[in-house]
Amino acid sequence: MTTSQLPTEPLRAEHRDLLPHVGAIDTAADELREWSGDEAVHVLGDIVGFLQGHLVPHATAEEEVLYPAVEDAMAARGATATMQADHAEIVARIDRLTETARAVEQRWPDEALATDLAHQLIGLSAILQLHLRKEEDVLLPVLDAQLTPDQARELFSRMGQVAHP
Repeated sequence: MTTSQLPTEPLRAEHRDLLPHVGAIDTAADELREWSGDEAVHVLGDIVGFLQGHLVPHATAEEEVLYPAVEDAMAARGATATMQADHAEIVARIDRLTETARAVEQRWPDEALATDLAHQLIGLSAILQLHLRKEEDVLLPVLDAQLTPDQARELFSRMGQVAHP
């Protein structure tokens, strides 16, 4: 079965759409010391806006719809607990980045702030990349083996309703 025929292809496509945004986080970490104050506010606003407006709702939909389906398919309650722990850490890091973005508005350029910001961006990007990889390589194959295309469409429809009510 090719990737385009897998029941989970819609979610895999969404993950592929997330990757450029994760790459933008890495780019920001590399380039932030060159930013003007206005550029810092703009770039961080875009990153935080994406994370809060798209990524956090995506994670909520996974927790409410996708992960229970994976646990049912595996007949293993709690099997996705580590993924949920990832989400908790990701959200905490997004919250911290949001606070740092507010500080940038007041104190840019500032070397200590730039160092802290670079560390936050690099750490968040690494966690996001690992998390997506675990979903793609571990969880989604479980669903591919268990769900019909119609069941998968229903699952992703429910995820969409949770993420974008």
